[in-house]
Amino acid sequence: MSKSVHDIMTSHPHTVFVTDSVESAYRKLKQYHVRHLPVVDGQGKLVGIMSERDFQRIMIREKSGVGEETYCFDSREIVEDVMSWPVQAIGEGTPIKTAARLMLQDKLSALVITSFENRPKGIVTTDDFLHYLIELDAKELDRPINLVIPSLRL
Repeated sequence: MSKSVHDIMTSHPHTVFVTDSVESAYRKLKQYHVRHLPVVDGQGKLVGIMSERDFQRIMIREKSGVGEETYCFDSREIVEDVMSWPVQAIGEGTPIKTAARLMLQDKLSALVITSFENRPKGIVTTDDFLHYLIELDAKELDRPINLVIPSLRL
């Protein structure tokens, strides 16, 4: 039986609302040490995603001293103004191989796993796939190797 993304996803991803300030969303990204935040509307339905790249694209750099820089955002910008959309979402029963192909095909670094009501249930990232491969490789190495050596007849 092939595994599905449910087996490797991060459940209950941290989300932000479309009306949140970009600055507060960035603080959440850093607080939880994640690189993607699904964006939801007032009903909790998925409408977009904010990635670390989205934040880097709109950061304002300010020189604060010799060789020092600080980063900030335009205080008027909200998540809805800068989020990536449409966002690619899949169901938790999607086979891992299908999800991987989709990420490669569309050059995505994350897929949001949604419920039937289009609410985020999880997220799967390239890191999750790498962890899965490492775990898979470890299992392969732990398995005894049976060598079949044909007998030689002279």
